[in-house]
Amino acid sequence: MINLLSAEFYKLRKSKGIYIGVLVAAALVLLLYGSLVMIDKINQGEIANGTAGVIVSPNAGDAGASGTPQSMLQEIGVIGVLQQMFGGHFVGIIAAVLVSIFVIREHSAGTIKNLVGKGYSRFAIFTAKMIPVLMLMLVFESVVALVTICLGIPFMGWELFAATAWEDVVVYIGLQLMFGAAVAAIYMLVGELTRNLAAGISVSIGALMFSTTLTAGLDLVFHQMEIEPSKYWVLDLVAACPTVDFSAEFLVRSVLVSAVWFMIAAALGVLHFKRTDVK
Repeated sequence: MINLLSAEFYKLRKSKGIYIGVLVAAALVLLLYGSLVMIDKINQGEIANGTAGVIVSPNAGDAGASGTPQSMLQEIGVIGVLQQMFGGHFVGIIAAVLVSIFVIREHSAGTIKNLVGKGYSRFAIFTAKMIPVLMLMLVFESVVALVTICLGIPFMGWELFAATAWEDVVVYIGLQLMFGAAVAAIYMLVGELTRNLAAGISVSIGALMFSTTLTAGLDLVFHQMEIEPSKYWVLDLVAACPTVDFSAEFLVRSVLVSAVWFMIAAALGVLHFKRTDVK
């Protein structure tokens, strides 16, 4: 088991995918901050509406005491950009690609077949793969969060940046990391079931983008019974996670839902890996 883990972490360290993923995420953060700056400048009349494709409606931004529109950077803040990155599925899409590549390429390259042929138990092989996948997800999300926070300084200015409610930021990031562990297990399950890179990425991103629509429909179906399936689907929690006023009910439900979906995905992944031939 130790040898398997060492080999998997070595592959993880040598993988260029995580570095490319962080660069793509950083570019998206820059785009988000840049868009907010453009909106502020348009509202202030410094540049024409529609510049660089940014169009601001005439009633966008509530007017402050001076009658001028309130700064979007001030209104949204660092935690708002974090919410766009995580709740807007930017991070989830990149993570789906990274996890799929890390998991499925072992089947494409025949590495898994070699490990099984050497006599390692399938449980040990799957576990040795899952632990680095979790580390990949947590490190990637942590780095993206750190980049988002650090880029807030030049875009927002130190005074506005320092006024951020850091307690809420810490809680929000902690929740997203917890959700990320469960989502990583789901992505790994998809990779194990498909064992094809294109299919794995497509299904993972499809689940990320469209499963919330399905659960919203189920909410309507069970409306009369006062049952809301969306409250118990981890990807819905990722998108619906609040940025302030974290209720005890939401925190407890988040922990339980994340733990349950993580265990379900891990158990199904191990079961499928044990019972399916490795080609």
